[in-house]
Amino acid sequence: MSNTIDSNGKTPLGYYKKAIENLRRTHKELQEELYNLKTNYSPTLESNIQSYQTEINKLKSELKITQERLLITEESAIEAINIADNFQSELQNLKELMSAIQLSRNSKIFEELAQIKEQLIYLQAQIQQPKFEEHLQSKILQALSNLQSQYSNLEAELTLISLASGWDYTKLKELLVGNKWNEADLETYNAILKVSEREGECWLDDGNIRQFPRHDLRIINNLWLKYSNGKFGFSIQKRIWQDANEDYKRFGDRVGWLFNLVNNEWTKYEDYIFSLSAPEGHLPSTVRIVGLGYRSVEELPHRLKIFLSKY
Repeated sequence: MSNTIDSNGKTPLGYYKKAIENLRRTHKELQEELYNLKTNYSPTLESNIQSYQTEINKLKSELKITQERLLITEESAIEAINIADNFQSELQNLKELMSAIQLSRNSKIFEELAQIKEQLIYLQAQIQQPKFEEHLQSKILQALSNLQSQYSNLEAELTLISLASGWDYTKLKELLVGNKWNEADLETYNAILKVSEREGECWLDDGNIRQFPRHDLRIINNLWLKYSNGKFGFSIQKRIWQDANEDYKRFGDRVGWLFNLVNNEWTKYEDYIFSLSAPEGHLPSTVRIVGLGYRSVEELPHRLKIFLSKY
Protein backbone atom coordinates (compact mmCIF):
# COMPACT_ATOMS: atom_id res chain seq x y z
CA MET A 1 0.00 0.00 0.00
CA SER A 2 1.38 3.37 -0.92
CA ASN A 3 2.07 5.88 1.87
CA THR A 4 1.59 8.87 -0.37
CA ILE A 5 -1.55 10.90 -0.66
CA ASP A 6 -2.97 11.51 -4.05
CA SER A 7 -3.99 14.94 -5.15
CA ASN A 8 -7.52 14.36 -4.08
CA GLY A 9 -6.55 12.78 -0.72
CA LYS A 10 -8.66 9.78 -1.42
CA THR A 11 -6.37 7.15 0.10
CA PRO A 12 -7.14 5.89 3.62
CA LEU A 13 -4.14 7.73 4.98
CA GLY A 14 -5.31 10.85 3.26
CA TYR A 15 -8.68 10.56 4.96
CA TYR A 16 -7.07 10.16 8.41
CA LYS A 17 -4.72 13.08 7.90
CA LYS A 18 -7.57 15.25 6.74
CA ALA A 19 -9.68 14.21 9.72
CA ILE A 20 -6.81 14.97 12.12
CA GLU A 21 -6.32 18.34 10.50
CA ASN A 22 -10.02 19.09 10.87
CA LEU A 23 -9.90 18.05 14.51
CA ARG A 24 -6.92 20.30 15.15
CA ARG A 25 -8.65 23.19 13.43
CA THR A 26 -11.82 22.55 15.43
CA HIS A 27 -9.82 22.32 18.65
CA LYS A 28 -8.08 25.58 17.84
CA GLU A 29 -11.40 27.24 17.06
CA LEU A 30 -12.82 26.00 20.34
CA GLN A 31 -9.82 27.34 22.22
CA GLU A 32 -10.22 30.69 20.51
CA GLU A 33 -13.95 30.66 21.31
CA LEU A 34 -13.29 29.85 24.94
CA TYR A 35 -10.69 32.59 25.09
CA ASN A 36 -13.13 35.05 23.58
CA LEU A 37 -15.83 33.97 26.02
CA LYS A 38 -13.47 34.30 28.94
CA THR A 39 -12.15 37.64 27.76
CA ASN A 40 -15.41 39.25 26.67
CA TYR A 41 -18.12 37.74 28.89
CA SER A 42 -16.44 36.71 32.12
CA PRO A 43 -16.91 40.13 33.82
CA THR A 44 -20.61 40.07 32.95
CA LEU A 45 -21.03 36.52 34.18
CA GLU A 46 -19.14 37.34 37.35
CA SER A 47 -21.31 40.41 37.87
CA ASN A 48 -24.47 38.39 37.33
CA ILE A 49 -23.32 35.73 39.75
CA GLN A 50 -22.57 38.36 42.39
CA SER A 51 -25.97 39.95 41.80
CA TYR A 52 -27.69 36.60 42.16
CA GLN A 53 -25.74 35.90 45.32
CA THR A 54 -26.78 39.26 46.74
CA GLU A 55 -30.42 38.53 45.96
CA ILE A 56 -30.12 35.10 47.56
CA ASN A 57 -28.59 36.58 50.71
CA LYS A 58 -31.32 39.21 50.80
CA LEU A 59 -34.02 36.57 50.47
CA LYS A 60 -32.39 34.52 53.22
CA SER A 61 -32.35 37.57 55.49
CA GLU A 62 -36.00 38.39 54.74
CA LEU A 63 -36.96 34.78 55.34
CA LYS A 64 -35.25 34.82 58.72
CA ILE A 65 -36.98 38.08 59.70
CA THR A 66 -40.34 36.73 58.53
CA GLN A 67 -39.86 33.55 60.53
CA GLU A 68 -39.00 35.60 63.62
CA ARG A 69 -42.04 37.84 63.07
CA LEU A 70 -44.28 34.83 62.62
CA LEU A 71 -42.93 33.35 65.84
CA ILE A 72 -43.55 36.61 67.72
CA THR A 73 -46.98 36.99 66.14
CA GLU A 74 -47.96 33.43 66.96
CA GLU A 75 -46.83 33.79 70.56
CA SER A 76 -48.59 37.15 70.88
CA ALA A 77 -51.74 35.81 69.26
CA ILE A 78 -51.81 32.85 71.63
CA GLU A 79 -51.27 35.20 74.57
CA ALA A 80 -54.04 37.52 73.36
CA ILE A 81 -56.46 34.64 72.88
CA ASN A 82 -55.62 33.31 76.34
CA ILE A 83 -56.26 36.73 77.85
CA ALA A 84 -59.56 36.96 75.97
CA ASP A 85 -60.53 33.53 77.30
CA ASN A 86 -59.68 34.67 80.81
CA PHE A 87 -61.85 37.76 80.36
CA GLN A 88 -64.67 35.51 79.16
CA SER A 89 -64.34 33.46 82.33
CA GLU A 90 -64.25 36.58 84.51
CA LEU A 91 -67.37 37.98 82.86
CA GLN A 92 -69.18 34.70 83.44
CA ASN A 93 -68.17 34.75 87.10
CA LEU A 94 -69.51 38.28 87.44
CA LYS A 95 -72.82 37.24 85.90
CA GLU A 96 -73.10 34.44 88.44
CA LEU A 97 -72.40 36.89 91.24
CA MET A 98 -75.27 39.07 90.05
CA SER A 99 -77.84 36.40 90.87
CA ALA A 100 -77.03 36.65 94.58
CA ILE A 101 -75.65 40.17 94.77
CA GLN A 102 -75.65 42.02 98.08
CA LEU A 103 -75.25 45.74 98.73
CA SER A 104 -71.86 45.30 100.39
CA ARG A 105 -70.51 43.59 97.25
CA ASN A 106 -71.73 46.13 94.69
CA SER A 107 -68.76 48.48 94.90
CA LYS A 108 -66.31 45.57 94.63
CA ILE A 109 -67.95 44.31 91.44
CA PHE A 110 -67.86 47.75 89.85
CA GLU A 111 -64.15 47.99 90.72
CA GLU A 112 -63.55 44.66 88.98
CA LEU A 113 -65.49 45.87 85.94
CA ALA A 114 -63.37 49.02 85.77
CA GLN A 115 -60.19 46.93 85.88
CA ILE A 116 -61.42 44.66 83.09
CA LYS A 117 -62.30 47.69 80.98
CA GLU A 118 -58.79 49.11 81.40
CA GLN A 119 -57.21 45.79 80.42
CA LEU A 120 -59.43 45.51 77.35
CA ILE A 121 -58.40 48.98 76.17
CA TYR A 122 -54.72 48.17 76.74
CA LEU A 123 -54.94 44.84 74.92
CA GLN A 124 -56.71 46.39 71.93
CA ALA A 125 -53.93 48.97 71.66
CA GLN A 126 -51.26 46.24 71.77
CA ILE A 127 -52.95 44.15 69.09
CA GLN A 128 -52.90 47.12 66.72
CA GLN A 129 -49.09 47.28 66.76
CA PRO A 130 -47.32 46.64 63.37
CA LYS A 131 -45.82 43.33 64.56
CA PHE A 132 -49.18 41.61 64.09
CA GLU A 133 -49.98 40.06 60.73
CA GLU A 134 -53.09 41.63 59.24
CA HIS A 135 -55.22 38.47 59.15
CA LEU A 136 -54.38 37.57 62.76
CA GLN A 137 -54.87 41.15 63.88
CA SER A 138 -58.33 41.20 62.31
CA LYS A 139 -59.40 37.96 64.00
CA ILE A 140 -58.12 38.99 67.42
CA LEU A 141 -59.68 42.46 67.20
CA GLN A 142 -63.00 40.86 66.25
CA ALA A 143 -62.78 38.58 69.28
CA LEU A 144 -61.99 41.56 71.49
CA SER A 145 -64.87 43.50 69.96
CA ASN A 146 -67.26 40.68 70.87
CA LEU A 147 -65.80 40.62 74.36
CA GLN A 148 -66.20 44.39 74.65
CA SER A 149 -69.85 44.00 73.68
CA GLN A 150 -70.37 41.38 76.38
CA TYR A 151 -68.64 43.64 78.88
CA SER A 152 -70.91 46.55 77.93
CA ASN A 153 -74.00 44.37 78.32
CA LEU A 154 -72.85 43.21 81.74
CA GLU A 155 -72.05 46.76 82.77
CA ALA A 156 -75.55 47.82 81.68
CA GLU A 157 -77.05 44.97 83.70
CA LEU A 158 -75.07 45.94 86.78
CA THR A 159 -76.21 49.56 86.55
CA LEU A 160 -79.75 48.23 87.10
CA ILE A 161 -78.74 47.25 90.63
CA SER A 162 -78.95 50.18 93.00
CA LEU A 163 -75.80 50.93 94.95
CA ALA A 164 -77.99 52.63 97.55
CA SER A 165 -80.69 50.04 98.21
CA GLY A 166 -79.37 46.90 96.51
CA TRP A 167 -82.63 46.59 94.55
CA ASP A 168 -82.37 44.95 91.12
CA TYR A 169 -84.43 46.79 88.48
CA THR A 170 -83.82 44.22 85.74
CA LYS A 171 -87.45 43.09 85.78
CA LEU A 172 -88.63 46.66 85.28
CA LYS A 173 -86.33 47.00 82.29
CA GLU A 174 -87.63 43.77 80.74
CA LEU A 175 -91.23 44.91 81.10
CA LEU A 176 -90.46 48.28 79.54
CA VAL A 177 -88.52 46.68 76.69
CA GLY A 178 -91.64 44.61 75.98
CA ASN A 179 -93.87 47.72 76.07
CA LYS A 180 -95.81 46.20 78.97
CA TRP A 181 -96.67 49.59 80.40
CA ASN A 182 -99.26 48.47 82.95
CA GLU A 183 -97.01 45.74 84.38
CA ALA A 184 -94.04 48.13 84.36
CA ASP A 185 -96.02 50.72 86.31
CA LEU A 186 -97.05 48.13 88.90
CA GLU A 187 -93.44 46.94 89.16
CA THR A 188 -92.29 50.53 89.74
CA TYR A 189 -94.94 51.07 92.39
CA ASN A 190 -94.19 47.80 94.20
CA ALA A 191 -90.40 48.27 94.04
CA ILE A 192 -90.61 51.74 95.60
CA LEU A 193 -92.86 50.43 98.38
CA LYS A 194 -90.53 47.48 99.09
CA VAL A 195 -87.39 49.61 99.15
CA SER A 196 -89.19 51.93 101.57
CA GLU A 197 -90.62 48.98 103.53
CA ARG A 198 -94.13 50.37 103.06
CA GLU A 199 -95.87 47.43 101.37
CA GLY A 200 -98.47 47.31 104.14
CA GLU A 201 -99.32 51.01 103.91
CA CYS A 202 -99.24 51.09 100.07
CA TRP A 203 -98.07 54.72 99.95
CA LEU A 204 -95.14 56.91 101.07
CA ASP A 205 -95.40 59.60 103.71
CA ASP A 206 -93.23 62.72 103.88
CA GLY A 207 -90.40 60.98 105.73
CA ASN A 208 -90.39 57.97 103.40
CA ILE A 209 -90.19 60.23 100.36
CA ARG A 210 -87.28 62.23 101.78
CA GLN A 211 -85.39 59.07 102.70
CA PHE A 212 -85.96 57.29 99.40
CA PRO A 213 -82.61 56.86 97.56
CA ARG A 214 -82.07 59.33 94.72
CA HIS A 215 -79.96 56.70 92.99
CA ASP A 216 -83.00 54.42 92.70
CA LEU A 217 -85.10 57.27 91.33
CA ARG A 218 -82.48 57.91 88.65
CA ILE A 219 -82.42 54.26 87.59
CA ILE A 220 -86.22 54.11 87.39
CA ASN A 221 -86.46 57.42 85.56
CA ASN A 222 -83.76 56.55 83.03
CA LEU A 223 -85.47 53.28 82.18
CA TRP A 224 -88.85 54.93 81.65
CA LEU A 225 -87.27 57.70 79.58
CA LYS A 226 -85.31 55.33 77.38
CA TYR A 227 -88.03 52.85 76.52
CA SER A 228 -90.81 55.41 76.10
CA ASN A 229 -88.64 57.55 73.81
CA GLY A 230 -88.70 60.40 76.30
CA LYS A 231 -92.46 60.43 76.92
CA PHE A 232 -92.66 58.95 80.44
CA GLY A 233 -90.58 59.35 83.58
CA PHE A 234 -90.15 61.38 86.78
CA SER A 235 -88.06 64.03 85.01
CA ILE A 236 -90.85 64.57 82.47
CA GLN A 237 -93.37 64.91 85.30
CA LYS A 238 -91.12 67.38 87.12
CA ARG A 239 -90.89 69.59 84.02
CA ILE A 240 -94.69 69.56 83.61
CA TRP A 241 -95.09 70.24 87.35
CA GLN A 242 -92.89 73.31 87.04
CA ASP A 243 -94.68 74.43 83.86
CA ALA A 244 -97.96 74.20 85.79
CA ASN A 245 -96.47 76.46 88.50
CA GLU A 246 -96.73 73.53 90.95
CA ASP A 247 -100.52 73.64 90.75
CA TYR A 248 -101.43 70.00 91.39
CA LYS A 249 -104.79 70.24 89.58
CA ARG A 250 -103.31 71.73 86.44
CA PHE A 251 -100.48 69.24 86.69
CA GLY A 252 -102.91 66.31 87.11
CA ASP A 253 -104.91 67.53 84.14
CA ARG A 254 -101.81 67.82 81.93
CA VAL A 255 -100.59 64.29 82.63
CA GLY A 256 -104.07 62.73 82.39
CA TRP A 257 -104.65 61.80 86.03
CA LEU A 258 -107.42 64.34 86.62
CA PHE A 259 -110.44 63.83 84.36
CA ASN A 260 -112.61 66.59 85.87
CA LEU A 261 -110.65 69.71 86.69
CA VAL A 262 -113.67 71.64 88.01
CA ASN A 263 -114.87 68.96 90.41
CA ASN A 264 -111.37 67.75 91.27
CA GLU A 265 -112.20 64.19 90.19
CA TRP A 266 -109.18 61.95 89.68
CA THR A 267 -108.98 59.14 87.18
CA LYS A 268 -109.33 55.62 88.56
CA TYR A 269 -106.22 53.52 88.10
CA GLU A 270 -108.00 50.98 85.91
CA ASP A 271 -108.83 53.83 83.52
CA TYR A 272 -105.22 54.90 83.03
CA ILE A 273 -103.89 54.74 79.47
CA PHE A 274 -101.14 52.13 79.33
CA SER A 275 -99.73 52.94 75.91
CA LEU A 276 -97.64 55.56 74.16
CA SER A 277 -100.88 57.29 73.14
CA ALA A 278 -101.22 58.49 76.76
CA PRO A 279 -100.48 62.14 77.62
CA GLU A 280 -96.87 63.08 78.21
CA GLY A 281 -95.81 62.22 81.78
CA HIS A 282 -98.80 59.90 82.32
CA LEU A 283 -96.51 57.17 83.68
CA PRO A 284 -95.28 56.10 86.14
CA SER A 285 -98.29 56.71 88.39
CA THR A 286 -96.46 58.87 90.93
CA VAL A 287 -99.71 60.18 92.35
CA ARG A 288 -100.52 56.67 93.65
CA ILE A 289 -97.07 56.41 95.25
CA VAL A 290 -97.74 59.53 97.32
CA GLY A 291 -101.15 58.36 98.52
CA LEU A 292 -103.94 58.88 95.97
CA GLY A 293 -106.66 56.39 96.83
CA TYR A 294 -105.34 55.93 100.36
CA ARG A 295 -105.11 59.46 101.72
CA SER A 296 -107.04 62.69 101.36
CA VAL A 297 -106.69 64.43 98.00
CA GLU A 298 -105.74 67.60 99.88
CA GLU A 299 -102.48 65.93 100.92
CA LEU A 300 -101.39 65.36 97.31
CA PRO A 301 -99.90 68.81 96.51
CA HIS A 302 -97.54 68.70 99.48
CA ARG A 303 -96.21 65.20 98.86
CA LEU A 304 -96.05 65.60 95.07
CA LYS A 305 -93.83 68.64 95.61
CA ILE A 306 -91.51 66.71 97.95
CA PHE A 307 -91.32 63.72 95.62
CA LEU A 308 -90.70 65.63 92.38
CA SER A 309 -88.17 67.93 94.06
CA LYS A 310 -86.01 64.88 94.78
CA TYR A 311 -85.37 64.38 91.10
